[in-house]
Amino acid sequence: MDSKAQPSKKPSLLSQAMKQQAQPSKGSVAETNVDDFVIPEPHNADRAYEMARSYLVSPQVLTGSVMPSSVDVASSIAMSPKAVDLRNMIKPGGTTSNRVRENSERGQEIRLKLLRDSVIVFITAGYSGKRFVFEQAKRLGVRTVIVESPDSWSRKLVDEGIIEKFVAIDMDESDTLMQRILDRLNDVAKELGHIDGITTFCEMAVPLVSRLSEIFNLPCNPKDAVDVARDKHKFRRAMADAGLPSPASHSIHGPEDLSAAADVVGFPAVIKPVAGAASLGVVRVDSPEELRTAYEKVIKEMCSYKVSSGALEKVEEENLPEADPAAGPAKANNAASWIDLTMMMEEYLDGEEVDVDVVMAEGKAVYGAITDNWPTIEPYFNETGSNCPSILPSYQQRELLELAVQGCKSLGLKLGVFHVEAKYTSRGPRLIEINCRMGGGPVHLTNRLVWGVDLVDEHLMASVGIPVRPQIAEKPLRCIAEYSINAPRSGYMAHTRYMNKWVGHPSVLYARPLVSQGDKVVCKEEGMPTWVCEIMVSMPTVQEGIEFVKEVERELELPIVSKKPVIEKK
Repeated sequence: MDSKAQPSKKPSLLSQAMKQQAQPSKGSVAETNVDDFVIPEPHNADRAYEMARSYLVSPQVLTGSVMPSSVDVASSIAMSPKAVDLRNMIKPGGTTSNRVRENSERGQEIRLKLLRDSVIVFITAGYSGKRFVFEQAKRLGVRTVIVESPDSWSRKLVDEGIIEKFVAIDMDESDTLMQRILDRLNDVAKELGHIDGITTFCEMAVPLVSRLSEIFNLPCNPKDAVDVARDKHKFRRAMADAGLPSPASHSIHGPEDLSAAADVVGFPAVIKPVAGAASLGVVRVDSPEELRTAYEKVIKEMCSYKVSSGALEKVEEENLPEADPAAGPAKANNAASWIDLTMMMEEYLDGEEVDVDVVMAEGKAVYGAITDNWPTIEPYFNETGSNCPSILPSYQQRELLELAVQGCKSLGLKLGVFHVEAKYTSRGPRLIEINCRMGGGPVHLTNRLVWGVDLVDEHLMASVGIPVRPQIAEKPLRCIAEYSINAPRSGYMAHTRYMNKWVGHPSVLYARPLVSQGDKVVCKEEGMPTWVCEIMVSMPTVQEGIEFVKEVERELELPIVSKKPVIEKK
């Protein structure tokens, strides 16, 4: 191959995905009522607004019950220092009680004022893209403490005045990690006077947060509930036990379990790690041969990652440490101490995938919003894009939202922000997974821009026991479409100037590369595709947003070359 970048002649991935999405499955609800099959385009903007708003009438619609009373709130708050103040304020029938619980802009102002001066500990900072979380906490007056590896990017936030304290801890030895953090947090509590909440925005740290919070008697979700949500096979069993629809599944502890799993689940199917993150190791398989090949490939892939700042980071093959054959491949990297390499095989779900962002308070859902996901790049299920508000038929939105909330409640999840992934299949709504933290990528910005709900604010208030009452816009404030472009071919990125044309465009909220000059990128034919760049646009209608990013993809020429470019030092 010539090293000069050549534009692809194939139909764009987005065009293929949208064409695929417009074909209803046989026997699907969409097939019986074509007028309701409006993905990805609404008949008009008003219809999209009506459908998107249909389930957000009030919190009562979400839960089928009234908001918690002042007695419910007071009795449910753990005894953090901030919560003690709240208990004293929340007296049944009192003026202050009514204002703190008030579902209004005035009530929200009071709740955010109560958040000021709270000492909140974050377990891991995540990758550097999470910086906005800590900047926002600073603006809210939160005294932030980050517990993280000594070499984390977030350490410099102390010098920048964004966080109050950085606690450096070796995160590799998971067996002793909780006790070591506990010892350090006792010192932090003495130094700062108290700790009001312990939280995280990183999937890998959620179980640790629930345990530490219970020890400190701080607001949290039960550790057993969090553990079940993290383990995909246990999650499937829990949904079935609760009488909620769930696909057939079978755990795979080793290659000897593959035949039994295939017999139970059948094909097509999906294999995935029971406790993975970021779609790593999630692969579609269509035959026993594909199952065995994919399983071996995924195990090898999982062992090539390390945990860095609470996120999984790929280690180039030449930099991998030698694995101890007696210990097995799981010991090749420190990810093995965080990730259970047990796999699960489950029934493949057809239909339209969505994200359901849910906020729970005192065991009740107080917010739920649906974002439509565009078809993923199979067999790896790499995300491509999304739009909000949802333009699914209103009855599908209601069923998806109700199932998401039922799923959270059935696990015993009570407070905070949850990122629920689901599909509306030919047999109705099905849950994929429940993540006990705010979604990554564009999730925070999307909810804030479209519905006026800031998930960081709500999660921080929940973490210290402040009653949560999100203020939801009467109708969508904007129509958003965002697109993450997967590498169409493998190679190296020659430069990062290819998005400059759209930077500063009045309809473009951001347009940015995700890989640096000289970075290696992979297409789907050679492995899990690399996200190379992303763009988000705001348009009068969702359909106009989709058309805009389609045009961007048609015009975009990615400078992917076959040989690694020589990077001149500045």
